[in-house]
Amino acid sequence: MSVDDVAQTDAPCSQDESTKKRAVLAGCFFTFVYCIGLTLTIPFAQARRDELGCDALCVGTYSSLQSTLRLAGAVVIGRLSDRVGRRPMLWVGILGNLASMGIAAALPTIPGMFLSLVPSALLDQIYSVLRALFTDFFPGKGGAAEAARTDSIGRLGMALGFAMMLGSGLGGRVAGSFAQAQAIGGVFVLLSLPLIGLLPSPTSTQATSSPSSGGSESLWKLMALPVLKKPGARLLVGLRISMSLAFWLFYAVWTPSLKGRFDFGPAQHGQFMAFIGLVHALAQGVIAKPLICKCAGDGKQSDPTILLCACLCSLALCRVPALLTTDIRVVYLTYFFMVVALGTVNILISSAAAMLAGGSSETGGLYGVLEACEAAAGMAGPAMGGMLARAETSLGVRHLVLVVVVALYSVNMVAVALRYKR
Repeated sequence: MSVDDVAQTDAPCSQDESTKKRAVLAGCFFTFVYCIGLTLTIPFAQARRDELGCDALCVGTYSSLQSTLRLAGAVVIGRLSDRVGRRPMLWVGILGNLASMGIAAALPTIPGMFLSLVPSALLDQIYSVLRALFTDFFPGKGGAAEAARTDSIGRLGMALGFAMMLGSGLGGRVAGSFAQAQAIGGVFVLLSLPLIGLLPSPTSTQATSSPSSGGSESLWKLMALPVLKKPGARLLVGLRISMSLAFWLFYAVWTPSLKGRFDFGPAQHGQFMAFIGLVHALAQGVIAKPLICKCAGDGKQSDPTILLCACLCSLALCRVPALLTTDIRVVYLTYFFMVVALGTVNILISSAAAMLAGGSSETGGLYGVLEACEAAAGMAGPAMGGMLARAETSLGVRHLVLVVVVALYSVNMVAVALRYKR
């Protein structure tokens, strides 16, 4: 990623420090409350699918539909947040999730399960919208602006991690079924609604497009993202697609392997996800920032290339013992390093995307595109992982999925080493 891809001058920022701190605190508190409501049902997800009679084909179709809807919603909601505003899109996301909860409660069937997916998968892009909002408060290029932006996004990830830890850990304890967990979660989602009002607005108003005479022309102007013409942006898109594809390929064999090696049930899944949430929170809020400052520098000549390559290497190599070991302690240890590495990579990509966007007029759209890349990989990844796993048996090749996943991360490391330098 060359320095030419990034805006050369710092954007003016007249926000006082107290307003910035209030924005970060309010955004993190909102995320914490909201995400607890969404994660309470995690321990019951598989049991619910079994109860409804959702077989492997049903699960695969559900995952593909979810990714397809997220792909469409991420780009549109992200771009609308640039034009209409960040807070209105937060309201839309909450209302979408409440609609999904209502449909799931009213129709406890497989068609109801699919129908309930539509509003939330399309409209809930809250995390990317909040990242764009935080970027609005810390615009510009340079050591101070980048450090503040990294810190705010890290705190947001920490709030998400703690919410995941508490939600998935407590879901199985405070509720006896999926329906009860969802009802309690709905209360938390409702409680998050008024918290949006605590979010201050950036001093610099977001760009709005001037009306045009043609509807198709207006839509084209709305969705156009000139930032995607930059080589740096295309590199970020490629990284996000290939990393997400590697995740989904690995996921196809990971969950069955937990059941086969350790007889994982709802309680064990809840405990494991609580651990992931805790490490995610620590990685985003405590570990990543000093790691980035120490390894990449925080001045104008900062270069995170080596750190990014090291994180990608960790994501590749740690999957080998995680998948092959019969010691659950090794699984937890390797996932600690993987979650820390992934959290660091996500912060670096978010910070780079903010600089490439060069202001609020395209930030939400670019974040939306990156989210859509993950969704696109989610459409093809599970099916590809399943086919590779089946090929292992038919061809007699052991750990074919693992080899492909490590190869994808290796390609990413080469691309970063050659292209990422600022």
